[in-house]
Amino acid sequence: MPENWSPAELTVNEKNDALYSRTVLARLYTPVVIRFSHRFAWRVSNSVLHRNHREHIGQTHVTVGPGNGYFLSKVPADARLRTLHLLDINRTCLDITEARMRDRCEVHTHEQDALKPWPLADASVDSVDSHMVMHTFRGNSIHAKAALVAEAARVLKPGGRFFGCTILSEGTGIRKNWLARRLMAVYNGRKNTFSNAGDSADDLRAVLEKHFAPGNVDFRVDGCVGIWVVTR
Repeated sequence: MPENWSPAELTVNEKNDALYSRTVLARLYTPVVIRFSHRFAWRVSNSVLHRNHREHIGQTHVTVGPGNGYFLSKVPADARLRTLHLLDINRTCLDITEARMRDRCEVHTHEQDALKPWPLADASVDSVDSHMVMHTFRGNSIHAKAALVAEAARVLKPGGRFFGCTILSEGTGIRKNWLARRLMAVYNGRKNTFSNAGDSADDLRAVLEKHFAPGNVDFRVDGCVGIWVVTR
């Protein structure tokens, strides 16, 4: 990390071409991030994430932060998905996921910051997901990242679903083991990796309930991961 860097300089999200390189996404992302870290550090079950994709993905869907497309690629062949919008600031994530999904559905890619207005019309999609992404967004709390939730609410049709999860540092129900504490300290100390030292479960629930009716918010915590399914 450069000696002259300070968190205050990160006013917008930035690309991380080293972390999201083609080599990392193809060879390391699934075994290290999805299979090892999810289970042993963050203590979230991938079966829950697979179930949410399987049950809530709609005909026209938006994925914010697709990673290497692992979870999308596991959606059953008979799912309703017909049109897929991929939104990410890192071009390689878009390219790899598009390649994995182009034989399944019509794919559109949008290379941009997810906290900026999305290039989609109001009430135009059936579902939105954002998995293991919000903790990488710049901001000193969940409230600083609320534009993600606001944009999801804006583009969803009535009855549409927004589902996802993010790694949290504090709040009701959060449990961090030694590995989670160590990794968070390391990743928050690296420029443009994590920025979740102030992210809390209580704030995340509050932001979801602000943009969606409280009765339509299903929120839970597994380990140190907040998981949600909300209905427009």
